[in-house]
Amino acid sequence: MTIFWTIIEILAMAFGIAYVVEEVRKAQSMWYFLIVASVLNILVYFHNHFAAMGLIQFYYIVSSVYGIRTWARVRQDAQAQFGEENPEKSGKIEVRRFNPRRALISSAIALVGFVALSVLFTKIVEVQPGDIPGKPIWDAAVAVLSMLATYWLSQSWREQWLIWMVVNVAAVIMFVYPFFNGGSGLLWMGLLYVIYIVSCIIGIRNWYFRSVFVEE
Repeated sequence: MTIFWTIIEILAMAFGIAYVVEEVRKAQSMWYFLIVASVLNILVYFHNHFAAMGLIQFYYIVSSVYGIRTWARVRQDAQAQFGEENPEKSGKIEVRRFNPRRALISSAIALVGFVALSVLFTKIVEVQPGDIPGKPIWDAAVAVLSMLATYWLSQSWREQWLIWMVVNVAAVIMFVYPFFNGGSGLLWMGLLYVIYIVSCIIGIRNWYFRSVFVEE
């Protein structure tokens, strides 16, 4: 059984890295890698008692289907706007302008979700020896912010990287903390989120300095 879970964790990490590499490039294939990674992570997170992180994977799968459709629409709008001067072929990343109203509404929904999940998981999440204090709160915060960032990503907003940076730093702390306090934790997931932090830095550079706005 240990070998089985090791293989699942390695595969989840591999597809997770592939997803984020394609995200930095804003390649449509990232959504397919995310779907596979999410299915594998459902197994990993529930096996290791990270309930909120496990539940969010179902959201990722649904969001991936939505993202495939919305990104296809962005590509169509880019072709209509730029004609033969395809931004992708010239090394540019196609993004939408930040929509403050939509961002505010989605953030408000995320706040409500965080409060609800915090209360719920404080009651039902199993806290293991050595876990970070307030683990259910950390778990809920990382989960909800990840959901918000994924929605912003589906809208092709550059600002989604700023949320991901917060998520990734918090996740590294949550996963690595137990190793220094007598717990088991998920060191490989901590390493994966360190890689995600690096990808955020690269993504911010690419999406902010190599982007072109596609009007809706």
